[in-house]
Amino acid sequence: MSDGPLEPLDSGGAFNAIVVDLAGVRMRRGRSKPGVARCKHRNLTYCTNERRVWCDDCVRTIDAFDALMVVVDDFEKMQSDAQRKLDEATTARTSVLHRIAAKKVESAWSGREMAICCPHCNGGILPEDWASGGNQTSREYEIARRRRHTANTPEAPA
Repeated sequence: MSDGPLEPLDSGGAFNAIVVDLAGVRMRRGRSKPGVARCKHRNLTYCTNERRVWCDDCVRTIDAFDALMVVVDDFEKMQSDAQRKLDEATTARTSVLHRIAAKKVESAWSGREMAICCPHCNGGILPEDWASGGNQTSREYEIARRRRHTANTPEAPA
């Protein structure tokens, strides 16, 4: 096994053209060719016949464990980025929910012909009811109150 650079394979063989691109890490199959500094090994070429991984940036063979750690570290970064984006989307969705509800109330009240119905008692709620700011309660308190009400309400016979 030589320690020279690996030349990327462009044709021949079923797997030679495969390029694995995981966000910032790019790996492709290669072979030795004739041809040095500390680097992060972000552009790798691997050879299954010689069982080695070549860094195209620092032009040297790197340990397989180091190549694995490059992939693992990058995957962990991608995973944390995905979780952060999911959290941002969840936050955006909940804030949009408030805007949608406010638009529906505004739409119903703007015509002055319809009144919003209370989802619990089905009584109408008019804009005049909110002229002084209306009553407010804690969200947690209201959720607990609804749970108690649901638990104390007997189910109708089937």
